[in-house]
Amino acid sequence: MSDGWQDKAGVIHVHSRYSDGTGSIEAIARAAQRAGLDFVIVTDHDSLAGLRDGKEGWYGRTLLLIGTEVSPDNGNHYLGLGIHEEVPRGLAPAEYIRAIDHQGGLGFIAHPDYPAPHRYPLKVFPWTDWSVSGYTGIEIWTYTVDWLTDVTSVWRLLAALFDPGRTVDGPFPETLARWDNLLCAAWAQGRRVVGIGSQDAHGILYSYRRMFRTVRTHILIAGGWRGDVDMDRDLVLEALGAGRAYVANDALHDATGFRFFAERGARQVPMGGMLSVETGVRLRVQAPVRCRLILRTPDGVLAETEGESMEHRVTEPGVYRVEAQLWHRGRWRPWVFANPVYLR
Repeated sequence: MSDGWQDKAGVIHVHSRYSDGTGSIEAIARAAQRAGLDFVIVTDHDSLAGLRDGKEGWYGRTLLLIGTEVSPDNGNHYLGLGIHEEVPRGLAPAEYIRAIDHQGGLGFIAHPDYPAPHRYPLKVFPWTDWSVSGYTGIEIWTYTVDWLTDVTSVWRLLAALFDPGRTVDGPFPETLARWDNLLCAAWAQGRRVVGIGSQDAHGILYSYRRMFRTVRTHILIAGGWRGDVDMDRDLVLEALGAGRAYVANDALHDATGFRFFAERGARQVPMGGMLSVETGVRLRVQAPVRCRLILRTPDGVLAETEGESMEHRVTEPGVYRVEAQLWHRGRWRPWVFANPVYLR
């Protein structure tokens, strides 16, 4: 689609040997290249050692960036991107959110929700302090948590490894409902809450390369890469901070080219953008393949169609977002979750 934006697909939330992952930074970069990623963001627990060791940079076609995951023992984990100093895990959530913001970084609430304990085979680390503010956004789809839900026996683990798609059901409904509520509250104050996809990949049992082909966060950047690490890092962080991004399970189909934007006259803004309604705004969606397209507000479904495109005119201010589903294995499966457009 020739709209001036370039779609770059990446993976966020990966662990290396600098914390509890199995792979070196170089091995992760090779896996990212083989999986066709444009960028990958490593977020080791409470560590920026890889950054200090000069591991951030271009590896072939893939830009590898280094952030961190603030990881208290009992949950409230938080991704810090674009920062240069670790944040103590012993701080209260509001304090480490503020500390990352003071460094000029972006912060995302990690794996906010988990299934009931009897449905999950590992220790859980949910986010529980919802009194906080000032974060950039939240993980709306954490692939590893989704994949491991109901994998509670050796036989189920073997089946999940043999055919991961059978155990992947998409974002938890409670996480999407929470995101909608947060969007409403934030937009009332003129702020965004950016939704990202993540993997929480460790390279244990499930290889980095294989996992990197699943849930990705696509960003839209203007004019393409600059070929300079500092400038290209800024492009990634700017797009994520602006919500110019969507989450897709590319294992179902590569979602590159998916678009959601709002138009009023000659003015057009992409997902994450803000626009005044005035006499009315046309919302447009374009998908690379036929799918089910669902236009939503926090109050529920506004419109739905099957095809490669959708147009819908709205006259009310609010938060409008789009989901897409693909028909796969006899049912409609979650595929794309776009960040909203914000209409004043």
